[in-house]
Amino acid sequence: MLEFATKKSHFIFDSQYYDQIDGVAMGSPLGPGLVNIFMYDFEEKWIIDSSRSHPKLWYRYVDDIFSMFDSKDTANEFLKFLNSRHKSIKFTTEFEQAKEILFLVILVKCFPNNTFITSIYRTNPASH
Repeated sequence: MLEFATKKSHFIFDSQYYDQIDGVAMGSPLGPGLVNIFMYDFEEKWIIDSSRSHPKLWYRYVDDIFSMFDSKDTANEFLKFLNSRHKSIKFTTEFEQAKEILFLVILVKCFPNNTFITSIYRTNPASH
């Protein structure tokens, strides 16, 4: 059943039929559960048990990750390492700007002693 749901499913987009060749279609009820199972296994193999330098901080919500490293070079090296572990999974990175970064809908402000202040980030509805 799992193979059928992840490799043999079909979908329609813009009046065209497509075959899903890997993973699950966006919006599938299977998606969040399978992502969590996959990411848990991935983290255990390549982050927790890795002999490479670990992030100082690693929090994940489904497939979005908030992490902290000693430097941008270390972060970029770790990103390159992670992206070499699986042929279909590619991570991207965003760096803080002016000691702030947006993670999902949370604005995270960083202070020199590695403390954080968070707040809900709201965009101006008129700008959309």
